[in-house]
Amino acid sequence: MAKFFLTPKGLIARFPWVQTPAWMIEAGVFYLLLGFARLLPFSVVAAIFARGLGWLGYRNAQKRRTVGRNLSHVLPKASEAERDAVMRDIFRATGLAAAELFLLERLWQRRARHLEFSVHPEAEAIIARKEAVVFATAHVSAWQLCNLIGRERELTISVIYSPEPNPWLHRFFLSLRRAFGGPLVPSAGGARELLHELASGRSVGAAFDTRIDQGEMVPFFGTPTPTSTLPAMLALRGYPLLPIRAVRLPNSRFRIEVLAPLPPADPELPRKERIIDMTHRLNLIFEGWIREYPGEWICMKRRWAKTRAPVAQAPDA
Repeated sequence: MAKFFLTPKGLIARFPWVQTPAWMIEAGVFYLLLGFARLLPFSVVAAIFARGLGWLGYRNAQKRRTVGRNLSHVLPKASEAERDAVMRDIFRATGLAAAELFLLERLWQRRARHLEFSVHPEAEAIIARKEAVVFATAHVSAWQLCNLIGRERELTISVIYSPEPNPWLHRFFLSLRRAFGGPLVPSAGGARELLHELASGRSVGAAFDTRIDQGEMVPFFGTPTPTSTLPAMLALRGYPLLPIRAVRLPNSRFRIEVLAPLPPADPELPRKERIIDMTHRLNLIFEGWIREYPGEWICMKRRWAKTRAPVAQAPDA
């Protein structure tokens, strides 16, 4: 997570003693924004946040470079102007995501107005049996709403999150994430912590589309990039892997979609090949979501290496 949201890093590097007061001020700003958001209708908050954070984010040159580099893989044939338009949408989408997290409990309490659920029959059968499953999503559209499937279907989902370095903001975001309705598990625990949750009968949910430096090189939009193979590894231990996403609809509505379980590859293959194959197929699902909503993919961190090395494509039959 970001160490600072509003304070220039150079200022902290030059005057380290500023860190604590800067953290306190930033936390104060977030609490004020939350109080402001709770006074207004969700649609108004979403519009204000999208416009404000979109404006601020686009003016961050470093973030623009990172997002632009990521979009060069997703939209390789697009013009600079077309990619710039998508980039602006991405920064606006960060504001929408903030509004959704700030008012997550309200969205749930008024779910008849805001939420609908679409669950594949095979996934529905698994959920109905209250099995421990792995819900895998990507940072596309309203991904933070995905875990509300647990409250809707009375299924305990342990939500994986990255702790904030700022202790005041850490408590702030924890209070918002309690609206997910399940235990909150810090990502630092890694595979061992997730296995503990699953073995205890609790499902787990997380976004797996970010770069993991220690991950396996798996194609993503045709280019090998370090990728988490954790969902596939857990699936090979017998826990169903369910891709899930939350789509933004008109009039402040959202559709939470649970896809069919992603099956393991040929059991005759070596274990590592099965893991890579399953991870690649999950990446292909994420690619489809991103292509459908490229302006809603939150990709503020570098996903690929700076030097692109395309995967060789098989010739057409």
